[in-house]
Amino acid sequence: MIEIQNEEINISYFIDPSQFNRQIQNLKDQLPSILDDFKKYYVFYNKNPEYPEYQTMFNNIKSNLNNLNSQLFIISNNVESNIYKLNKKLVELDILIKKEKEENRSLKRKLGIVEQKNDSTDEMIYNYKQTYDIEYLRNWGLFLSIITCGIAISKVYSTKSINSIS
Repeated sequence: MIEIQNEEINISYFIDPSQFNRQIQNLKDQLPSILDDFKKYYVFYNKNPEYPEYQTMFNNIKSNLNNLNSQLFIISNNVESNIYKLNKKLVELDILIKKEKEENRSLKRKLGIVEQKNDSTDEMIYNYKQTYDIEYLRNWGLFLSIITCGIAISKVYSTKSINSIS
């Protein structure tokens, strides 16, 4: 169990994926026989629509197919619900991990522990992200500076050429 903001995550709270697999397998096992019956009674019903027995059997098989389809929809909905709950808890855990990392960094700074780039992969990733952000901003600054200088130079030379012509 993991504690999140005074709340424990009980793993048994989430549905075991093997349950979904068993339910789907049961549906897969039922489907071929129902489809065979459907084909057979579809032909019988369409060839002889006057027999009520064929109509009744066709309607029963059709309702079985609809029932199978609704069960599959329910399983699909349960899987999506379970995924949503898991994602929500994982996002909460990610937020807590980030907070703990920041707190750990600030405590290291207060204690005077110098962060080394070789301490851990997490620290290296953090350092690379910082370096990337700084370089990204620097590149944009250089790009805008080049454009500004180009415009200024073009204005200086365009005014000189106009003054020399007059």
